[in-house]
This record gives sequence, structure tokens and C-alpha cells, in this order.
Amino acid sequence: MLGAINTAPMSTASMSMAPRAVPHSFMLRAKFSRWAAVHWSAGILLVSSRWRRSLAPIHLSRSRTGLVASRAHSSKPVGLHFFSDSNFKPLRDQFVNSVVDKDIKLNETIVEDLNVIKQRTAGGVPVYQFKTKLLMDALEDAESEEVMLISDVDIQFLGEVMPFVQQGIAGRDMCFQREFTKLGVNIGFVAIRRTPAAIDFWHHVWKELPSGRHDQRIVNNLLYTNKVPNLRWGCFPPEIWASSQAFDGLTIPKEIALHHANWIIRDYSGDGGADASNPTAKLQQLSELRRAVQEESDIKQEEIAQRIREDPDLAIYHQRMPFDKGLLGDLSIQ
Repeated sequence: MLGAINTAPMSTASMSMAPRAVPHSFMLRAKFSRWAAVHWSAGILLVSSRWRRSLAPIHLSRSRTGLVASRAHSSKPVGLHFFSDSNFKPLRDQFVNSVVDKDIKLNETIVEDLNVIKQRTAGGVPVYQFKTKLLMDALEDAESEEVMLISDVDIQFLGEVMPFVQQGIAGRDMCFQREFTKLGVNIGFVAIRRTPAAIDFWHHVWKELPSGRHDQRIVNNLLYTNKVPNLRWGCFPPEIWASSQAFDGLTIPKEIALHHANWIIRDYSGDGGADASNPTAKLQQLSELRRAVQEESDIKQEEIAQRIREDPDLAIYHQRMPFDKGLLGDLSIQ
């Protein structure tokens, strides 16, 4: 069963990393507008209903916090929704510390234990359902046509991403990170506009999650089979980079703004090599690439990309992409 959710105020003392930009301070603002009930069915996590200020009488207490970057003008910040548990606190910390854009409001959900299925991609059905329900609730709360972001925490920001978000979501309901440079989408970083088509799409995803299939596989299948025909969607350019893009990309983009450590080379002979709850390998990749970018070392960046590109498991994954490759079309930002 889930443990208690951390509701303690968040320290800003550790937010000292300066990712290619002048560091900015954060202002903590608690938001207690909703309530949550979490229950289990056949070992599967279901997150239902809303949030409330205090859930002391039951086993789970919850709050959402917004970290609002200080900014010099009054434009409305874009909400970035993310979640983590105690296992992923190191990833969560580097994620928060790396934020560059001043017009992003971080909306965080912290759970003590997400009950990750250690040998399943991205943690298995409990995580898929938690993330999808979090996204659906955020869409429900948003105003019509409001744009929001949802992100995994195995991501670091290496530059401003909002220019890419504004361009990518213009005239669209959703804009996704690419999985490969020319094939597929990754749902680790997504911009979503609150429209009926976007809401309908994620309801389709939710209905298919009990099948046990990877949530990203479900998303790709729905997109490329046009199950939601009125949905307007596209993909960010490679500067919003996922490490799986090393397979068919020439190199790491020179103006990389975001790095998602979605593909790591696992040592299955060592302890925790296949453990989805162990963030060590992801942290190593994030740190190594940040150093290479900060040093402006093309050689080191290419070495990182080459190691990923040559992983035989990545080639197998590319061949098994779960949809008709002929439906891909042009993924470029229009």
C-alpha cells in the first residue's frame, strides 16, 4: 500500500545548480483545492476523484505544491506537472534544480512509494495509471484552451524550453517529444492544450491501461491509427532530446534544450541492472551529458551518443516499434 505523501515545505537551499543560465529563485506556494482517494484492485493503483487539504483519518495524505519562478513580467506561467516517490528523489532534485525558464510553474506530487514493478518498462501499470490520472485531473482543472506540460523526472533542462513549447503547441492540441528522430513519440515531456479532443484522447488511453501494455505504446497506437480523428498533434524538434534519438540522429543537437534519459545502457550482470526503481544509471547519463554540454565538447557528446547508438537492445526496440511506420509522416515543427 502507498505510504504517506510528503507534505513538508520544500527547501530551496539545494537549488544551486546553474544550467547555462542565471540561477533564479523559487517561491513555494501550497495549493489545497482538491482531494484524492487511492485504492487498490488486483494490485493495481487507481487514483480517483480529487484532492483535499487533509487526509489524516485515512492512510494517505496528499498535497500539491507549486514552485513559481520569480519573473519580471506578469504573463501567466505555464504549469508543469510532475511526480516522484522516495526512490526517485535524486532524479526529482536534479530535475527541479535544472529548470531555466522563468515562466514555468512547477506543480509537484510526491508519493512515498509508487509501487514500481521493477522489471517493467517505466515501472509498470501502477505508474502508468498514476501518471495518466494526474494528467487527466490537471486537464480537468485547466481553463479552456489553457496549455500545460507534463514531464517525467529523468529529465534535465539545458536551456529554455518555452520557445519550443510555444512553437510546437501553436494550432495543436498536443505536442510530444520524439522517441526516435524519425519515428514515434515519447510521453516523457508533453505539451497539452485543454480541448475536447485532448481530453477525449487521454480518456481513450485510460480505458486501455488495464490491458497491461506500456502507456507509451498505447499512445503511439492511438495516434497512428487515428482513433481520435479530430486531434491535432505534432512533435518537438530534436533539441527537446530523448537519448533514444541517438539511434537514428546524427548527433546530440548543438542547441539541446532538454535531455530525457529515457534510454540507458543497463548492466544486467550487476545489482539492480534491470531495476526500474534504481535511478543510478539515469543519474550518471544526466551528469555526463551536462558536463559535456557545459564544456562544449563535441567529442564527449558524440561518445555518449555513440555508446547509446551501439546498444543492441536499442536496435531491437526500434525494430519492434508498435505501429505502422508508414503512418509516421512529417514530424517536423510546422
